[in-house]
Amino acid sequence: MTEYEHHDEMKQEQITCDFIIVGQGIAGSILAHFLLQQHKKILVIDQHNPNSASNIAAGVVNPITGRKMVKSWMIDEVMPFAKSTYKELETLLHTSFFYEEDIFKLFTSKEDVDIWNRKIEDDEYKDYLGEIVESIDNNITANYGIGIIKQCCWMDVPVFIKAYRNYLKEQQILREEIFDISDIIVTDKIQYKNISASKIIFCEGYKAFQNPYFNFIPFSLAKGEQFVVHIPNLHSNKIINKNIFIIPKKNNDYTVGSTFIWNDVTETVTDEGRKEIDDKLSKMVNCNYQRIEEKAGIRPTMKDRRPVLGQHPNHSNVYIFNGFGTKGVSLAPYFANHLTNHIEYNFNILEDVSINRFLKYLNNR
Repeated sequence: MTEYEHHDEMKQEQITCDFIIVGQGIAGSILAHFLLQQHKKILVIDQHNPNSASNIAAGVVNPITGRKMVKSWMIDEVMPFAKSTYKELETLLHTSFFYEEDIFKLFTSKEDVDIWNRKIEDDEYKDYLGEIVESIDNNITANYGIGIIKQCCWMDVPVFIKAYRNYLKEQQILREEIFDISDIIVTDKIQYKNISASKIIFCEGYKAFQNPYFNFIPFSLAKGEQFVVHIPNLHSNKIINKNIFIIPKKNNDYTVGSTFIWNDVTETVTDEGRKEIDDKLSKMVNCNYQRIEEKAGIRPTMKDRRPVLGQHPNHSNVYIFNGFGTKGVSLAPYFANHLTNHIEYNFNILEDVSINRFLKYLNNR
């Protein structure tokens, strides 16, 4: 037998596992982590895409959002769980990627200040809203002051994704290829090429809308664009927010973004996005800057702004874990554990995130 014939024979050896996970973004990586904690045998299938939503995610978790400054959905439950999970993963991966930081919110009007002062008296908000400061840098425009949002964090998502990918490789449980849905056979088992699995979980981001098992789910895809800019006269080490985020990197470089574009699902930066961020950034900083890097990706956003997870209604061994939009960093750990407990211990899935809320669309199809 020649070396090539031996290699081909090895490729055809049957592999058995408990779970196939399709996709290795934030969702797929965190779900893999919780299944491995349950001592499950998994195989992750993913082709690296530098423009995936996870690889361009800003990674900021802001517990207080919107003009009315309301708490993010389930933040009291999901935030402590996320922090604990990421600290465990940093230890496991011997890598730093998760940072607890305050966010400095630039007020846009006196009304913002009034809302803040009312909220800060509310016991429900006292752990999240801090003092108001006048300035943090001479080159930051803060005509109405700056509110400090506490209990925030920032995750360097590409660093995490790369580190976890290397971990999967070391464990020999990653297959680097584009998943071909036409090669799957679903019976009482899952057969995919030479892999036999008990269950398959799709964590494929926005491409789920093309998946024939889940194309009844009404995704509302949103392109996001972000840039790295060099601002030589800005010397801030704070995360700053005013419609967009300014996140400090090194050597006066900052990540800024991001946009929401609903009518374009290409992974390319647009002139519209450049103009939007330039306009917003110029209202935040009063000094020159240079754009040095730009990225675009598609967020798997849901119409009701809630993730979707659970079992396919007609195939008991086919699952989805998706739809996190801009909230993947905060929500993925809590709901990866939630789905794992559902599969392993038959825990009920929270109605707000269950796939069952979309079954009416399946029936209509």
